[in-house]
This record gives sequence, C-alpha cells and structure tokens, in this order.
Amino acid sequence: MTADGPKGGSLTGRMLGWLVLPIAMLAIVLGVVGSFAITRAVGAVNDRILSAAARGIADSLASDDGEITLDLSPAVFGMLKNNARDNVYYSVRRGREILTGYADLPQIAIDPSPREEFSFSEGRFLGHDVRIVAVARVVPQVGEPVVVQVAETLDARKRMARGLLIGLALLELALIATAVMLMPIAVRRGLAPLKRLQSEMDRRGAADLTPLSATGVPRELGDLVRAFNTMLFRLDSGFAGIRRFTADASHQMRTPLSVLRTHVAVLKRAKPGSEEAQESIDDIDHAGARLSHLLNQLLSLARVDSGHAERVAVEPVDLVRLAREVVGEQAAAAHDKDVRLQLNAPGRRVDARTNAALATEMLVNIVDNAIRYNRQGGRVGVTVESARPAIRIEDDGPGIPPDAREKVFTRFMRLNPRGEGSGSGLGLSIARSIAETLGIELALDGGPGGRGLIVTIIFPADADSLVKGP
Repeated sequence: MTADGPKGGSLTGRMLGWLVLPIAMLAIVLGVVGSFAITRAVGAVNDRILSAAARGIADSLASDDGEITLDLSPAVFGMLKNNARDNVYYSVRRGREILTGYADLPQIAIDPSPREEFSFSEGRFLGHDVRIVAVARVVPQVGEPVVVQVAETLDARKRMARGLLIGLALLELALIATAVMLMPIAVRRGLAPLKRLQSEMDRRGAADLTPLSATGVPRELGDLVRAFNTMLFRLDSGFAGIRRFTADASHQMRTPLSVLRTHVAVLKRAKPGSEEAQESIDDIDHAGARLSHLLNQLLSLARVDSGHAERVAVEPVDLVRLAREVVGEQAAAAHDKDVRLQLNAPGRRVDARTNAALATEMLVNIVDNAIRYNRQGGRVGVTVESARPAIRIEDDGPGIPPDAREKVFTRFMRLNPRGEGSGSGLGLSIARSIAETLGIELALDGGPGGRGLIVTIIFPADADSLVKGP
C-alpha cells in the first residue's frame, strides 16, 4: 500500500495484456489452420496435374489384333518432361507384365470403388520420396485391365508449400506488429472519456456534488456514470440532511440555552431565598429538563440514522414484558403531568421477532409523546394485542387532524409550537425511523368521538418480513 493506493497495475497495461493474449492465440490458430489449408491446396493442385498426365496416357491406349498400342501425344510428353517441375516417372502394365515405362516403379493398390477413378499413394523411388497416381483401363480384346501409373518427386510441392507458409508467417507477423503498435493508441483513445471525467472531477470544488454529464460518454461507460451520479446524489442528500439536522438542532437548543443564561443572570442579581430567585431556579430546572430530553432524542435519532436494517440483530421479544418496562419507566413523567398511565396486557407471552433495544426506544418515544402532549388529568393506555404481535397506544389528548398525521413524522415538526407541550418534535420522527429499520408497520388513527390519538405498532411475525436496507 502506497500513498496513492494499492498496487493494482495500470488499466492500460491490463487491457493490453487482455488483448495481446487473444491475438497471440488467434495467430497460432490461424497458423495451424493456414498450414493445413496450404498443404492440402498444394497437394490437390499437384495431384490434379498427376491425374491429368495419367489420364492422358490411359486415354491413348488402344488394341490392334489383341496387341496393346500406346500413342502418347506431344502434350503428354511435354507435361512429363517439364523442367520446371520435379522428376516424373511412369509405367504401363498389364497384370505383372510391364508394357512401357519404369519397370521398378512401385505398384500401388487400385481402389475398386467406382466412385474413384484414380488411386493415390506415397512411396520411394530412386532414393526420392514420390507421389504416385494409378488408373486402370479396360482395353478392347485385352483380357486384363491395363494399369497406368505416374509418379512425381515431392520437392516442388515442398518448395511451394514452404513459400506459401513463409508468406503466411510474414503476413501474421505484420498483422501482429500492426496490432501491437495500434493497441496502445486504441486503448488510450478508448480511455479518453474516462480521462475527461477525471478532469471534470479534478476541476470541481469539494462541495460540488452536481451529477456528471453523460454527453459524449460511450455506451459502455453509461452504467458507470449513472452509478457515480447516484452516489453523488446520495452524498448530496446525506450532506443536506446533516446541514438540515444541524440547523434544526441548533435552533431547538437555542431556546432552552437562552432561558438558562437569562435566569442565571437573574439569579446573580436576585436575593437568595427570594420569590424571584425561586422562580428562576424553577425555570432553570424546566429548561434543563427540556434540554436533556432534546439531547437524548437527538442521540437516539443519530443512532437510528447510522444503522442499517441488515446489521440489526433480531430475536424473539416478549411484547408484554417490553410494554411493562416502558410503562414503568414513564410512570414518573405521567405522574408529573397528572396523566393516568395504564397497561392492558394478557397474562401470557406475546412474542415478536425484533430488536429489543430499538423497539423499546420506539415505544418510549411514542408513550412519551402521548404523555407530553396530553391534557392535565388525561389518560394514556398501552395495550398489548394477543391476536397479533402488536402494541396499541391510545390517549385522550387533543389528537392530530387527519390531514396532518403524515406531517408529524417530519423532524422537529410541532403542530402547536406555542402550546403547553415541551416536546421537540422528534418523538414520532424517531419512531418512524426505527419502524422503517425494523420493518414495523406504524399507523395513526383518531380516538373515539374524534378525540385523542391511537398509535398502532404492528410487528413482523418473523425475520423474513424485515425490510432490508440499501
């Protein structure tokens, strides 16, 4: 690992490596196939000349009172005696009797199949490798077929094949050399759009998260640009959320801090034990409690925002026990507010698969919200339903109008900022965030007669129904 990052090699080098190997393999395959094709083509051309010479001799065979005559045309003799070709030998036999030509020319087997007029074979004659062709003719008044054989040495074939193979090898080398010279240029031109994207990113400031332009980007890089723009959008949304969260938090904390500073100044001037001093102390205590509550909710919100659903461990949780613990924890706050807090739960376990800590945090915020915004002398009921894994929180406070029930999930949203409630507008927002993380359904409904609010928390029956995070 260096200051520039892990040593993974250059992309250009890798691309060249990936291209050179297929080209080399293609050259080898082309050479093998080309060699085979050249050898067959050279052999076919020369075999055709041999077979033409044998046919010319065979076609000149005739019978005169049972005697075989042979009248070779000058063209046949010219073909056999062509100095530009290898040595050519021939023989004409009737059975074992040699009629003309080279008596010791090796005899080859004649293919009896009517589909093949000529038979070919390889052999040695006069110390040379030769290619031999044989053809049989039935001559009138002659009992046995007459066999004509023509043989040719292989030097001309080898020279021709060698010349063609050398030409093929030179052509392949030229193609490979051209490809090797052009590949770096092609790779650099292919990577030019990436260089342009890099230059565009280098010119940007640290806070510039606008999407990259896809104009002129090759189709193959479209997915990369879209993925990068998606990441930029998420970063921009995240930073915007942080800025909004910071601004809202500072705004919410400004009021209790101002109250604290004001009443501390009053205490400095007031006479100890006086009514003015006692009022300032009460206001300081109230502001401190509000500030403590706000900080706890901000910490809860930060914990929820930093978590992902796939990293949240779930386990069987007894909702009766969870509700009993939350009601016991909120009993003091309900007593201070003069609100009756009741728990209605069956005498047996009601299990749900969830995260106990986050579920407790969510229920605490909802119950605290119901107590904090309730009227003095009101009632808050917490009911654990046994028919399904659910908890219902019902209060008889002012309630929330139907058209505002979605708005209350917005952070720092308070429907009546000047009301008696000392909340920060974060309770239901935290509950919604936890519900989304745990795959819990959260529903708001009006109470009987349109008074109060009913919050229903429906837990997933098993872990498979959990919502997965990004």
